[in-house]
Amino acid sequence: MSDLDDFKQTYFDECSELLLELEEQFAAIEEGDRSSDRLNAVFRAIHSIKGGAGAFGFSRLVGFAHAYETLLDRVREGTIALSPDVTTLCIRANDIVADFVNAARGGTELPGEYGAEEKARFDALCNADDDENGEPMEEFDIEFTPVMVNLDKDEAARALDSFAASPMPPETGQWEIRFRPHRELYERANDPLLLFRELATLGELTVEPVFDEVPPLADFEPYGVYCAWELTLVSETVTEEQIREVFEFVDGNCDLTVAQASGAPTMALIVDADEAAALADAEADKAVLDLMPEPPAKDVLPPPEPVEEPPMPSFEALADTIEASKPKKAPAVPVHAEIAKPAGEAPAVAGEGEHRNGVQSIRVDLDKVDRVVNMVGELVITQSMLTQQMDETLRAKYQELVRGLEVLAQTTRGLQDSVMAIRAQPVKSVFSRMPRLVRELAQKTDKKIRLEMIGENTEIDKTVIEQLSDPLTHMIRNSADHGIESPEKRGVVGKPETGVIRLSAEQAGGNILIVVEDDGAGINREKVLQVARNRGVVGPDQVLTDEQIDQLIFAPGFSTADTVSDISGRGVGMDVVLSNIKKIGGSVHVRSWTGKGTRMTLRLPLTLAVLDVMLVRVAQNPYVIPLSSIVETMQCARTNFERVPSGGRVLQVRGEYVQVIDLCEQFEMQSLVEDKNRFVVLCEAEGSVKVALVVDDIIGQQQVVIKSLEENFESIEGIAGGTILGDGNVALIVDVQGLKAARQHRNAA
Repeated sequence: MSDLDDFKQTYFDECSELLLELEEQFAAIEEGDRSSDRLNAVFRAIHSIKGGAGAFGFSRLVGFAHAYETLLDRVREGTIALSPDVTTLCIRANDIVADFVNAARGGTELPGEYGAEEKARFDALCNADDDENGEPMEEFDIEFTPVMVNLDKDEAARALDSFAASPMPPETGQWEIRFRPHRELYERANDPLLLFRELATLGELTVEPVFDEVPPLADFEPYGVYCAWELTLVSETVTEEQIREVFEFVDGNCDLTVAQASGAPTMALIVDADEAAALADAEADKAVLDLMPEPPAKDVLPPPEPVEEPPMPSFEALADTIEASKPKKAPAVPVHAEIAKPAGEAPAVAGEGEHRNGVQSIRVDLDKVDRVVNMVGELVITQSMLTQQMDETLRAKYQELVRGLEVLAQTTRGLQDSVMAIRAQPVKSVFSRMPRLVRELAQKTDKKIRLEMIGENTEIDKTVIEQLSDPLTHMIRNSADHGIESPEKRGVVGKPETGVIRLSAEQAGGNILIVVEDDGAGINREKVLQVARNRGVVGPDQVLTDEQIDQLIFAPGFSTADTVSDISGRGVGMDVVLSNIKKIGGSVHVRSWTGKGTRMTLRLPLTLAVLDVMLVRVAQNPYVIPLSSIVETMQCARTNFERVPSGGRVLQVRGEYVQVIDLCEQFEMQSLVEDKNRFVVLCEAEGSVKVALVVDDIIGQQQVVIKSLEENFESIEGIAGGTILGDGNVALIVDVQGLKAARQHRNAA
């Protein structure tokens, strides 16, 4: 892969983050938060995407993003209201930008007219705004007024003698800014004039270009940067943090120094308006008036059309020219802009020096992190192997070695936790896409739906997060289309017109529980069962429990929709949920209450790499049970087994009857241990339902590295994967929920 490909990949990764930020910002905007910080964040995100696209030659993306950016700029300025229609247009524009980015990533081309309609609406809104103002707005509305003063020392001295002057302390609100852009700044499609215009809103700004590094023509590079700027900003309220915030977007692509004006005393003119008029008419002061600048030649810098009499040059400009050692520069360019009204106290910037001098985060390819995770997994296996080799004789003889192995075990565990933390990401990246989905579904179904999200900051393995988007989308669609009733039906049964879908995430032991719950009508079990029988999913005489009927909605091709729409009706949505969740070792549980609502729970592993387990023996073969599923263990001799009419066994635990699954019988093996000497491992499946697993022996607890069975062999019902033990043997990982479901299917058959 070339360096350019690496840069492109970095750009596309940044685009993914920026597009996600756009979703979050507009979600907040639609909730009513239309602060300037939100709008500025949206503008910066689009500007960043456009800048990178310009560097790589994605012209169609640049064109659309530029039109979008122009609209956002007018919204920021307040000349275009952020109405619901404009907000909807911007959200649609985000999708188009994402499509252009994905097309550029895949090297494909979108249809030529793609995005043209939205772009035309951008132009129409901006042109309508221009018409209301009477004339089109210039692309950059900075007014340039050239000031040229040429004095020698004697003339300056005579001018000083003509005025009464007194020393004054330096102006406290004056800032001197040195800005020298790098080549990368222009390659990212940035324009210094935009920065200057933003800076001019903070106070009275003077911009002075510096051309002190222009080389001879023979050494001139077409893409070289030979212009810098010295800026003077006068404002009583501005802070250094506010100034640096203007240049934050180009930080790293320029040299920037910000300092208050020096403390050297300056001379101030003591002249009121009448005295100035008298001086203008007085012949005695003609010598001083002659010091006013002549208009510059047209080929140097054409001045704007004067609206009023040119102002008298400031005395500071005259005094500055007295410094003979000051190098000659191009004419100073004052920038006139309305000083922005303070919108409250400036936000604190914590650790300014630390932020700019220290790296807060780095971007690392996920494949590299995966390799580290795999190496940590091998280290866990090696550490376990060494520990198993230490029998009681060696432990008594080599105590220092034993202590060293204990330290190694602690260090390995800490390293594993740290690596898992690197891979962990909050589920917010997936949750943030759901509010918009709910709004669109509410519009399509003519329903009133409110989405509540809880636990967005719950962290989970990145690999698991990548598999969550499609299942959650289909679950939300199912709740909106089949669960939430229309406002009329809700009113008849005494419910509020607005239905609620609640999306939550929480950590439970070694798992993450993601719940999608609605307050709709619940599952119509009679209709579900009838459809299942008509399609042959359930036998005509087969009797199912309510829980088994609820689970039928995950059957392939199953749908209770009367008509096929773009939302549902094809029977592929919930099947996708189940298959995708099973791929990552998770499970789905459904519970419904007629007339009250439905709850769908996803139980997902925190990570797909390392697992805390209990090692058990079944017919001389090692098996592992996830520790997060285990409630307690007990000897069979101290338990109370009973038989049910169907012939199966149940276990009575503190007044509760629990289904018993003998792993030897389940896997068709012969146990060599008497029943009274065997053990029961009480586990928890979906929905707090308990299952009692009978095993021959309990070996102990340890960490294992999960290996996928599907990648190396095939999927086995009741087995979640495999692992390599410290002695080199392979042990299978028991899937508690899978065993329970397999036993139910076997009994039903």
